[in-house]
Formats: sequence, C-alpha cells, structure tokens
Amino acid sequence: MGRTFVDVEVENYRDVVLKEEVGDGHREVRKQTVRALVDTGSALLCLHRDAIQTLGLELSRTAEVRTANGNVDRPIYDVARITIFDRHCFIQVMEIPDNIPPLLGYVALENLDLVVDPKSNQVIPNPESGSKFTLDVL
Repeated sequence: MGRTFVDVEVENYRDVVLKEEVGDGHREVRKQTVRALVDTGSALLCLHRDAIQTLGLELSRTAEVRTANGNVDRPIYDVARITIFDRHCFIQVMEIPDNIPPLLGYVALENLDLVVDPKSNQVIPNPESGSKFTLDVL
C-alpha cells in the first residue's frame, strides 16, 4: 500500500453552462489539470487557493471541517465539473493550505464509479460494475 495519485481535469461549471447550454461560443472555459492525492477520508475535491483563483470559482460558504489536527474553518467554493477517465461529475471545492497536496475525496470517487486498486495503487473503474458506468441508488 502507498499513496495513490490521479490526474483530475477541473473546470469552472458556470463557464461550462454558459458555453454549452446557453450557447456563448466565445466564452472560454477556465480549467486546470491537477495531480490529486486520493483521500477516501475526505469528502470533497480540495485545492489550493491559486488553483481556485485560476478556475474563477466563487466563494459559496465557510464550513467547519474535522481534521486530524482538530476542527478548522475552510472556504467552500462553487461547483466544478471534474473529469477522470472520460467520466465527469459535479462537486464543490474546498480550499486547503499549500502544504497539503490537492485531495480527491470519496464523494467524487463514488459519483464517478471509481475505486482504488490496492495492488497497483491506481484509481480504476469499479470492477463490480463491469465496463458500465454505474451508480448505486439504494
């Protein structure tokens, strides 16, 4: 076992909506690819302030977050569209300090039907779903 990292394409969801659904063909979608540590103990996608600013995400609220070092207040930003292996979902982004690597939490993994393979330390499509992208609604 070791650390598992994965490349995540992160896009400003508002930009995506304005470009694709409203038809603003001149709008550029702000996006960035980040190498994130997969953290099944974290819920959200966690990024540094500079990445959040590059993406143009707006502050949504501040939340109290439980960490190994105690509770802290962290800024939570608007929804981003994330893509891994041609699968995408929508998730809020939490700001983290620069001394912590970007984190990909369990909410995104479950929404994308991805799991961590402990033998290879890689993120893979859920083998229980076969080749299909499957969500549980139980």
